[in-house]
Amino acid sequence: MRYTLLLVLALAACSRGSTGAHPPLAGGTNGPDAVFIRLAGNGGTARAYRWGSDSVLWSSSQRVPMLSHTLAFDDAQGSLAYVDARGVPGRLDLRMGSAGAAATTALTGLASADGWAIYGLTPKHDVSRLTPSGTWTFTPEQQPRGLLPLPDGSLVLLTDIGNRHELRRLHPPEPHVTETTSVPHADLLVRTDLGDRLYFVGDSGLAGVRTRDLTRTRTVWLPGQAVDAVATPSGDRIFVALKGKKSITVVDRFTEEIDRTIDIAGTATALRMDPDGRYLLARSADGDSVRIVAIGASRAIGTVRSRWRADLPLLGPDGGLAVLQDSDVVIVGVESHRERTRFLAGATDMWTLIRWNGFRPRARGLDVPVSFGSDPDAPAGAAADSTRAAPQPAAPSAARAPEPAPRAAEPVPPPRAIIGAPQHGTFTLSFAALLSEDRAKTLAASITVDGHPVRVVPGVSDRTPVYRVVYGPFDTKEEAERAGRRTGLPYWVYEGAP
Repeated sequence: MRYTLLLVLALAACSRGSTGAHPPLAGGTNGPDAVFIRLAGNGGTARAYRWGSDSVLWSSSQRVPMLSHTLAFDDAQGSLAYVDARGVPGRLDLRMGSAGAAATTALTGLASADGWAIYGLTPKHDVSRLTPSGTWTFTPEQQPRGLLPLPDGSLVLLTDIGNRHELRRLHPPEPHVTETTSVPHADLLVRTDLGDRLYFVGDSGLAGVRTRDLTRTRTVWLPGQAVDAVATPSGDRIFVALKGKKSITVVDRFTEEIDRTIDIAGTATALRMDPDGRYLLARSADGDSVRIVAIGASRAIGTVRSRWRADLPLLGPDGGLAVLQDSDVVIVGVESHRERTRFLAGATDMWTLIRWNGFRPRARGLDVPVSFGSDPDAPAGAAADSTRAAPQPAAPSAARAPEPAPRAAEPVPPPRAIIGAPQHGTFTLSFAALLSEDRAKTLAASITVDGHPVRVVPGVSDRTPVYRVVYGPFDTKEEAERAGRRTGLPYWVYEGAP
């Protein structure tokens, strides 16, 4: 993930980025799936595709506004943080298919490391952290030039002081600066995906900072003016494009020296790193082609035709490269350059690639209740296990009538297998369990079941208040399942009253 300091004032552009029964997505069955998200350029329905396939895997149930850029993806909550065309941050919930603003007004300097916490500057230059559970505000002593959230949850404030940048670190929600340092003025800022290093590239060279304690590393002198720089996912090497040079300079993080140069037979004006660290993309000075560098071999392996935008081109896990060609988005082989998939009229939309298992089919066994066979050693007429029927709460009254004694003449039959048979009782259809009551009410207002509204039921989970969006009750689990399928939304069914 990288930023240019000239853009940090206005934004921090970070991108990584119906659930039927589908086979596993690209990326393997053990790791996260690769999902290609398509966001309508003028606003509208968002769609998801298996990486490498042009068949729609998922569509949003609500309209997504016209976007400026995406920030980051929260794989735990399944939500994509974005900034709309007005500068208002928001989230696209891939589980529910809903999209909503995360703030009431536009913010500047928006940035996010994990998609859960979104940071921005208010019109009064206060720092605001927006999370699904609430908003935190901090008033700094000096107006920050940029906000640098880190994967560990901390936040670095970047401030200009003369010809240097001052870095101050916070650990929200604690309103205290824990570490400070300064670096020479820089034009470029590079951060590793792990978040353990920040590199500032300017006239003085490449100056590094350890984010753990904001200690400085040795400054590496560069033989020219840097126009762009990126780091490998592990952060072991930094690739720098120098003005007027037909090569890429490679800096070794551990020796803190220039390790080598890679000839690319042309000048580069921008760089982009493969999220898996296999290839480096370099934008040609003419702007209509992209040079591809194999990082393992340290050599240029070809050129592909494509325009260069903030979202494209990008690389997938199977060696596919999504490029912009005329009015379409095309996935080609990164080495063969042969076309694999084409998305017609895709160039007018915004794209991002996320890694997430949330679209995998739900295992059938998860919805089959556990049944226990009878104990062969139990005496005849023994009562069934008490877990099969939960005791009903007593009615609120001053005194309880004595319970009648069981009739010994009617022994209780042993438990029978219930798989495949209709389950009778009380069942509830649930669509979400949220920490915010307002968000739960907003979501509930957008859902109907057979034309009837759903409701929000407060509860407690692990001593934390939660708000469930539910509908019911139903007499059988099958009725609840059928009603859930008719909505076309993700859902689950649990036994009990709402």
